[in-house]
Amino acid sequence: MPGPGALLTQNAPRNDGSSTGRPSSDGAIRATSIAAVALTFLLIAVGGLVRATDSGEGCSGWPKCSPGHWLPPLEFHAIIEYSHRMTAFLDIVVVALLAVIAWRRYRSVPKVFRPAILAVALIVVQAILGGIVVKGTLAPLLVTAHFATAMILAAVIVDVVVAAYTHPAPRVGPADRLTIAARIVAGASFVLLLVGAYVRGENAGLVFADWPLMNGRVVPTISSVPAALQFTHRLLAVVVGCGVAWLAARAWRVRSERRAPAVLAMVAASLFVAQVLIGAALVWTAKSTPAVVAHVAVSSLVWGALVGVAATARVAHGDAGRAASEPFVSELASRA
Repeated sequence: MPGPGALLTQNAPRNDGSSTGRPSSDGAIRATSIAAVALTFLLIAVGGLVRATDSGEGCSGWPKCSPGHWLPPLEFHAIIEYSHRMTAFLDIVVVALLAVIAWRRYRSVPKVFRPAILAVALIVVQAILGGIVVKGTLAPLLVTAHFATAMILAAVIVDVVVAAYTHPAPRVGPADRLTIAARIVAGASFVLLLVGAYVRGENAGLVFADWPLMNGRVVPTISSVPAALQFTHRLLAVVVGCGVAWLAARAWRVRSERRAPAVLAMVAASLFVAQVLIGAALVWTAKSTPAVVAHVAVSSLVWGALVGVAATARVAHGDAGRAASEPFVSELASRA
């Protein structure tokens, strides 16, 4: 079976994006971008595991696990935290490789080159923030900033994937209504992600022990900051859920001309439904480890899919756009 990128490449003209006349490196950047995006979302999921198991301080030092020791002791929390650091290390290596390929072959293709270089800067910031979070004893604002940077990094790498697989199909000029709608919904989901991260940082996930009601009410009595945070999180989830449904319906109406954003919007909607159920399980199981990890992982995938909608919506959607996106969509549909 072809890789995920087959959805965007069939019948697209061959072009290596360079001015050197060297053989096409599209295959290299496509494979590397897929590896980078997979590792980034895996890193986010492992970060959720660290949080769910309270292993954030499993390694007391940074970059060493403990003073004088790079490797962790054979203890549960230390091993969990160290696995997060090793996943981050692998992600840094692959993102750096992605930037090298972009630098060597795609300097004349801004839609590929710029986000690939930006990803390097973001992952360095992410690593530095990771050290600050450890030394800052997991302060909620630092945890939220760390998570936000991870989400921005994921979005940038998703943009590289789309650019690599739709190259050399042009992007449209001014953003049209579908692109604007996708950006609005993605932006709202980003706010929801940040509020959710802060809720986790403040340990406010079980302020209300029931779901979907809150202390048996639709609008609860707000008697504390954690209660206000949790109510805001649930309210935003309703708003974003409506936005995702609206975007999916809007994209589906133009699926004959713009299959990539239509399929990705449906993926985002399906993932959001799963996320709602996981959110319920989070409360019903009193924040069991599997529920916490799934909640973090699936929320990031919803975000990635929405970013993908916004990115693919900008690809030319005439005959050239269909030729570039058809293979990507077909494989995405087969794997969804």
